[in-house]
Amino acid sequence: MRVGWYPAGMGSNGSLGAVRVATEVIASIAALAACEVEGVADMDETAARHFGDWVRRQTAHRGVRVQVEADRSIHLEVFITVDSEGKLGEVASAVQANVVEATERMLGLEVGEVNVFVSSVAFAQ
Repeated sequence: MRVGWYPAGMGSNGSLGAVRVATEVIASIAALAACEVEGVADMDETAARHFGDWVRRQTAHRGVRVQVEADRSIHLEVFITVDSEGKLGEVASAVQANVVEATERMLGLEVGEVNVFVSSVAFAQ
C-alpha cells in the first residue's frame, strides 16, 4: 500500500487510490502559519495578485502564491503586512521558519523555498 500527499494534479495510484491536496489548501496552511508569528498584522492578498498572474496563469490565495515543482517540492511566496513596532527582518525570518515547519509537518512534502514579501506596514491608529 502506497499512501502519500500530492498537490492537485499530481497523485499516487496505490491500491487505495490517490490523495490530492489543492494548492488553496497549501496556501491556507502557509497563511495561518504566517499569521501566528508575532509582528504580522495581516496577509496582503492584494499585493499577492498582480499582472503576472494572468500571464503565468498562477493564482494567489490568502496572500500566498504556490508553485509545485515536478519533484513535488513546494515554492511559496508569502505577502504580509507587519506591525509598525515589528522588526521587518526578524518578522520575515520567523514567518519563513514557521511556514516551512507547518507545511512540511502537515503535508509531508518538502518546501523548496519560502520568499517573504513585506508589502506594507500597519501603523496604530
